[in-house]
Amino acid sequence: MRQFRRISFILCLIPAPLLAKEANPADDGWGGSAELGLITTRGNTETSSSNARLTINYKTAPWTHQLNMELLRAEDSGVKTADRSEARYRAKYQFSARGYYFGSLRYEDDPFAGYDQRTTEVIGYGRNLSEGKIFNMDLELGVGGRQTEFTDNRDVDETIYRIATSLKWQISETSSLIEELSVESGDENTVTESTTELKVKINSSLAMKATLKIKDNSDVPVGTKNTDTTTSVTLVYDF
Repeated sequence: MRQFRRISFILCLIPAPLLAKEANPADDGWGGSAELGLITTRGNTETSSSNARLTINYKTAPWTHQLNMELLRAEDSGVKTADRSEARYRAKYQFSARGYYFGSLRYEDDPFAGYDQRTTEVIGYGRNLSEGKIFNMDLELGVGGRQTEFTDNRDVDETIYRIATSLKWQISETSSLIEELSVESGDENTVTESTTELKVKINSSLAMKATLKIKDNSDVPVGTKNTDTTTSVTLVYDF
């Protein structure tokens, strides 16, 4: 399984500088967004939760690179009830008007979901099924590896197959809806994840976003639920 990690890393990082000369200057550039959400209650109930996300994009056609980092923390009467972090790097090579190759590396830890750490590497092919000003839909197929250290002291390395789709609907000039659905299946565990995001712009840089994330693991330690659902409202700064 370690070979998948090396292959993904090479495919994601090495070709970018080698092909930078082919880039179209008009399409080059940095961008991204920062999000923050915070909820606290005091009195009869004392709870607090915070979530943050940072996304950095860099495009040098035909390559697009993206780095995501997410944190979620929650407490109830001083007892921690959620503690999740994730970092994800993704590279995309657009070889035709609709077709592209991609490679991704992801690290996450979520002891409340039953694992201390998990690393996933995937390479694959994607195709844009619908591209327009209002609707945009992609479909991806990939293969890779996943290494998981569960909280019950099990270590599982497995080959996985990934299928994913994403849909973006530009509802109006100031609002958009994004739905992402992915299934990563291996011999030991199948991870199904759905993310729904509704974003409404306040001005050119600020927006409010409501997110519903559902994540299901088919194999979890005894006493751990298979499905986690997270609902959040965040303030977004686009740059």
